[in-house]
Amino acid sequence: MLMQEKGEQVLWMADCYSLAKRFPDARTWMSLLEPGDPNLNPFHYWLWMEIWKASHSDSDSEPKLSA
Repeated sequence: MLMQEKGEQVLWMADCYSLAKRFPDARTWMSLLEPGDPNLNPFHYWLWMEIWKASHSDSDSEPKLSA
């Protein structure tokens, strides 16, 4: 059962990575997270941002979140 859960997590990360490649800026990508969700915590935001960074690591641009 644990292996199945790990496999599902890997597939989820791969799906997120593929999706993140479609978003040119981090602000749009981060807006997909639902801010009112009580299950979200700082780890979720960190992980979401790391997925976006990894999907754009082949480019020279850094995420620009400042206004």
